[in-house]
Amino acid sequence: MKDSPAPPDPYATAQAQTQSNIATAGANQRVNMVNQSNPYGSLTYSQTGTNSDGTPQFSANTTLSAPFQGILDKSTGAANALLASGAGALGGKGLDLSYNGTAAALDKLNRARLDPQWAQNTDLQESKLAAQGITPGTPAYDNAMRVFNQGKNDAYNSANLADYQTAAQAALNEYNAPVSALGSILGIAKGTNPTFASTPTTNIPGTNISGLIEQNYQQQSQNANAYNGQIAGLAGSLLGAGANFATGGMSGAAGGMGGLFGKGGGVAGTMNYGGQSWPAYS
Repeated sequence: MKDSPAPPDPYATAQAQTQSNIATAGANQRVNMVNQSNPYGSLTYSQTGTNSDGTPQFSANTTLSAPFQGILDKSTGAANALLASGAGALGGKGLDLSYNGTAAALDKLNRARLDPQWAQNTDLQESKLAAQGITPGTPAYDNAMRVFNQGKNDAYNSANLADYQTAAQAALNEYNAPVSALGSILGIAKGTNPTFASTPTTNIPGTNISGLIEQNYQQQSQNANAYNGQIAGLAGSLLGAGANFATGGMSGAAGGMGGLFGKGGGVAGTMNYGGQSWPAYS
């Protein structure tokens, strides 16, 4: 008899399947890591270590060509310098666009434009008062100059109010200018990033290790069962033949003895048994 095979260990089968899957995944990764290069730069793959489970770790490295590396270096330097300056919005301070917040800027702009004009008007006013015999220190002089100065202040205030919207927009533009400049610099730096062609991907199919183990187990079980069935059938045939032989021999012997010791007691003839002739009685 042949013993049936022991069923496969599920844990060993799972481990074998896992190792096969890992090997297939690694092969797929390696055949698809295609190094590339163009006038803008290059892309290369390399193994940089292993994970705790023994699987490899890979890195993809992009290297710019010399001209584009120079652009990136200059852009990075300019961006760092601009950030360090803290100019405008980069300084982290808010912008006061109220009238009071822009009054100083407005007053400065308008004084540059109006001061020469009002200096000339002041000379004309004093000359006019002197021609009228009104001298400094007199009540008439003080009253006349007070009215003159009020008109001067109103002129500056009117100019400031009229130019407020323009001044506010100018202040906002100046405040945001460093941010816009930084965005342009970063855009230039981003433009140095090379693009690479899409490479064809290869997919190596996995091997069904667990299925093969189960198939082998079933085949061995079928072979053992078939072999044991043949052995059992042969044994049954041999036992049947022996039983028939024993039954036939005993029947012949019994017949002979009956003839030998029958009622008549006489010899009726001879019988052949065991290769010899014996008298037969009736």
